[in-house]
Amino acid sequence: MLNEDVTSWGRREDTILRYSIDRNEYRIRIESNLGYLASFARGGPIEPLNYLTPTHSPFKWDFPILDFKVLNNRQVPLFLTEVVLDIAESLIDPAPLLTIKKDTQQRNAGNLVLINEGGCDLTDLTISFHLLSGQIAALTNSEPPFQHSLTLPVFEDHAEVDVTQAFREEGADIDGLMLLGNGRWDKDAFVVPKADGLEERMTEVEVNERWKKCLGRFSNEVGTLAGEISLAAADSADRRHSVKFHAPVYLANRNRMSITKPPTFMYDTNFETEKTGYQRRVQISQELQPGETDRFTIKVAVAKSSFHRFRATLIDITGLALESLPIEIHCFVPRSRRKNVESKVSPRATG
Repeated sequence: MLNEDVTSWGRREDTILRYSIDRNEYRIRIESNLGYLASFARGGPIEPLNYLTPTHSPFKWDFPILDFKVLNNRQVPLFLTEVVLDIAESLIDPAPLLTIKKDTQQRNAGNLVLINEGGCDLTDLTISFHLLSGQIAALTNSEPPFQHSLTLPVFEDHAEVDVTQAFREEGADIDGLMLLGNGRWDKDAFVVPKADGLEERMTEVEVNERWKKCLGRFSNEVGTLAGEISLAAADSADRRHSVKFHAPVYLANRNRMSITKPPTFMYDTNFETEKTGYQRRVQISQELQPGETDRFTIKVAVAKSSFHRFRATLIDITGLALESLPIEIHCFVPRSRRKNVESKVSPRATG
């Protein structure tokens, strides 16, 4: 397996996807390792992730790259022309995974934004939490009984969960903040719509005083939700999963913003996500003189998080076949990038 360079990522270590290999005399097992996914599976805690990244997701991820290193120990040249991948089985990975989208540009006042990054739809999502004043960096009180609770019957890809009712119950005047947010300056006066449809004119001092009064104890225009999210996969609703979380929610929108030989060539192919007994044939052109080594890679693209069992066979121009051990690989694809990936991953003529 070849892991790409991540030195330029500059974000949390647990958002980097790496592949590890476990090899014995009988098989090769390749596992995808993502710290955030492991933390989620353990029950958290999780916190918001930044989606403004070069990958357009919170994860530094890529498709697995199979790394082939070949030594020609024969007395004649070896001309490799093809790699045949015999896939015994491909299965979707149904493990649930969700993220909380960080409000990096402060555009989602009053909303907790959830993203489904797993391979399945989710159902019966329950968000239970305490609401703390200010932006809390570390998880504090996340134990029941919780002060507030919200439910989502079905969660497919993306949800903006309105949590303003919790702020109302904690003393914030959400309606008053909304009216102030819809106001406008008219010369030296700030014109604010009233609940009865009329308007009132206010000075800058009066606006600031009204704003502070509406915020109540959330004087910094932000509160932190700390609690637990309980959910079930749509295809196995009897099995529930819970994860601890904490996330800030704003009350105002401020921006509506050892060294190995390098590969001599890189090839690519794609696998199905639900199929058995098929092939992918990758046309290659690699020449090895007697005693010479060579290295090339094949990137394996998949449309969804999935598991695959296969063998790789290298074919020489004379028909000589060099077969690998059985290979098992777990692939991870963020659900938020699935549509983009699916548009690019399609069966090839060589398949």
